[in-house]
Amino acid sequence: METTRHTVAFSAPHTARSGPLSWAQLEVWPEALLSQQGLATYVNIVGGGPLPPGLKAEDVVEALGRLMERHEPLRTRFRTRPDGHPEQVVVPEGAVEIEVVDLAADEDPFEAVHAWLPEMEDTPYDLAAGLPFRVRIGAVEGEPLLVMFGTTHLSADFLGTRVLYGELVRLLEGHELAGTPPVHPIDLAESERAEAGRRVLNRSLDHWRTELAAAPPAMFPAPAGPGQAERYWRGGINSEVAARALRKAAARCGIGTSYVLLAVMAALVGRHTGRDRCSLRAVVGNRGRPETRHSIANLSMEAPLVVDLCADTLQQVAQISRVAFLRAQRHGRCDPEAAARLLTEHGVELDVVFNDMWTPARGAAGTGTPAGPPADTSFRWEERTDRATVAFFLEAFEVIGDPEAMRLSLLADTRHLPPERIRAFLYAIERLLVVFAERDVRLDEIDPVS
Repeated sequence: METTRHTVAFSAPHTARSGPLSWAQLEVWPEALLSQQGLATYVNIVGGGPLPPGLKAEDVVEALGRLMERHEPLRTRFRTRPDGHPEQVVVPEGAVEIEVVDLAADEDPFEAVHAWLPEMEDTPYDLAAGLPFRVRIGAVEGEPLLVMFGTTHLSADFLGTRVLYGELVRLLEGHELAGTPPVHPIDLAESERAEAGRRVLNRSLDHWRTELAAAPPAMFPAPAGPGQAERYWRGGINSEVAARALRKAAARCGIGTSYVLLAVMAALVGRHTGRDRCSLRAVVGNRGRPETRHSIANLSMEAPLVVDLCADTLQQVAQISRVAFLRAQRHGRCDPEAAARLLTEHGVELDVVFNDMWTPARGAAGTGTPAGPPADTSFRWEERTDRATVAFFLEAFEVIGDPEAMRLSLLADTRHLPPERIRAFLYAIERLLVVFAERDVRLDEIDPVS
């Protein structure tokens, strides 16, 4: 495959400034420092998708330049001040280089671009001297078909990559970008240090105290075995079956898909561990205000919640999960140092994490007639690493190239869940969703994953 390089220039001279990090940025700052040492971390994120037809590479370059001028996080550097505190510096002018890769006309472009994912996620950024943005475009006979872009979690979150991709497509389709100007991280950090920010913090800390008081010390307290040499394994399934069942179950229960998926996960973890509560950290988007909806900045943070599993049925757990998740979402912004102190005071380890980034296919109805038979569910090992901060981390994503499917990804500590059980957990989620789409399920019907 031949690769050509293009320069994306940007100029926004009025934006030169510096300031402290926001709470969301501070939450990922330790991982960002480790990435600078060459250690594998979750701090790099990737987004993108298909491009409108009939374009030239120059069209995409010009649109990317406009987006870099619009969004400060794409041109922000990070450094440690002499007093030891991190600082962000907005670069007003400069350029980045993007790659355009010529793909063979007879190969599946989605498969080709998917192969770029590990490199885009694993290659660290020079946070102090470089720019936290890289782009690679897949083209066939000179026409750009797909784009994949990456950035650091200090600059954007997963929902932010969706905003960026959506705006890129709008520009390439000839539309102007409207709506409330995006909030930038420096502005957010300043507001968090003002009186209004202190009120937000106090309410969030009250929420943390309430949830930690109800949480068990850990969901996975004692290792079940020695684990693998690479201790943490991540497996994933691409499943149209799970996506259709989740939509149908949510429609039958009259609640959102995230609450149903959370309930299914919590019920399975509870059955596996024998606990009558499932305590966890849920990733909260924090994008409810108008000024945040067009921002690519990292706004997401982890908030604690406890799902009570003393109910009789899964539908009751789904309603309980909804209330618990909504409460966590209302208190999703918090100073991570203050939260860490509360964890220590309560002696609680929140070793389960839930992150739902999946959106049901547009126009898909939970009870509608399927477009065709679902494709077979596929499994693959996605990652093996020596370090992580959790025992169980379930995530849900869209599948590029298959809007009817969802990707369920589970990272687990093999001392608690050996590899075969990680895989079994993913398929157990799919099976339970299929049954729950048709009828309610008693919790004592759910078999512990084995």
